[in-house]
Amino acid sequence: MKHHLICVYSVILVGLITSCDESHEPKTDLTNEMVMTNGMSITAKTPEGTIVITAGPGFERSYTWDGETRSVKLWPRLERWNGSLGAYYPGPGEHWRNNHGITRGVLEEGQQHFETVEEAIKWINGLSYHTECVYRDDGLMVWWRRTPAARTLDLEVWQIYVAGQKPTKMGGSENNKINVIASSAGLIR
Repeated sequence: MKHHLICVYSVILVGLITSCDESHEPKTDLTNEMVMTNGMSITAKTPEGTIVITAGPGFERSYTWDGETRSVKLWPRLERWNGSLGAYYPGPGEHWRNNHGITRGVLEEGQQHFETVEEAIKWINGLSYHTECVYRDDGLMVWWRRTPAARTLDLEVWQIYVAGQKPTKMGGSENNKINVIASSAGLIR
């Protein structure tokens, strides 16, 4: 009986250890709907200022603002949340070295899918920060802000799709405010 209880406790302990895996890697064959690929860089000029987002391997991202760079590994979403099956980082604790008062990032990257351009524009206009974001005719959208009181950098990168395709024209776009350098082709878009 004593040997049987030890076996049962061992199985429970192993189960608890494996359920506490904090690697934040997808545990299924789920494909996350990301915007950026390894080596890609986005420079966005918003009312907040200029920021550069650079993708590393997998979910690694670097953010450069105010002359300094901070990095993080995004957590892939395991199920769709607010339309997104991308990745995020909730900014636990003060995980960055201080950059002009900012010590943490609350970050989001993913795709948003709509049937029409009008639905996409309605979604953008419904965002509380819609006047602070910039987007291009091809649906690439960036929003960011510093919140010094919370010591936080909030940032979202979205790729909008319309009927399964990147759009070609979106009213209110500011194509000149977002530049992309894609590493695979070495092209600036």
